[in-house]
Amino acid sequence: MGRTRRSELFWLLLIGACVALFAYQREQHSQARHERVAAVVQDPNAEIVTGSIAASPVRKPQPAGRYYVPLGSYGSIDQATRRYLDVAERYPALERANKLKINTVKLKGDGTFHRVRMGNFVSEREARAACGRAGLSAALCPVVALR
Repeated sequence: MGRTRRSELFWLLLIGACVALFAYQREQHSQARHERVAAVVQDPNAEIVTGSIAASPVRKPQPAGRYYVPLGSYGSIDQATRRYLDVAERYPALERANKLKINTVKLKGDGTFHRVRMGNFVSEREARAACGRAGLSAALCPVVALR
C-alpha cells in the first residue's frame, strides 16, 4: 500500500471515529433529556399538571410581594416542557432552587394552556438578575409582580 493510500485510510478512520463519538454523545444527551421530560409528565391523563421537576422542592414562606418572569404560554405540555428544559440547561440553579415552574390552567372557551415561568423572587432586581444569569435578554424577560 502506498504512503498516500495509508494517509487517506488514516483520515477516513479518524473521521469515522469522530462521527461515531458525536453520534454516541448525541444519543446520551437525548436519552437524559427524555428522562427529564418523563419526570415532568407523570400522568398524561391528568387534567392539571403543575409544579417543578426539581428533585426535592424547597418550601419557603412566601413573602407578600412576589415577582416572577413569564417565559411563555403554550397549548401543549410538550412545547412547555421544551421551553422549561431549555432554560433549565442554561441556568440549572433555577431548577435546583425550585424557581422554574410549569403551571397548567383551563380557561373557559379558550382551552388549556401551560405557562412556563421563573418565580417567587423577593424583588424585581433579583428577578432581573436571574434573567441575566439564565442568558435571557431584558426584552425577553418582563418582570411581573403578584398582588
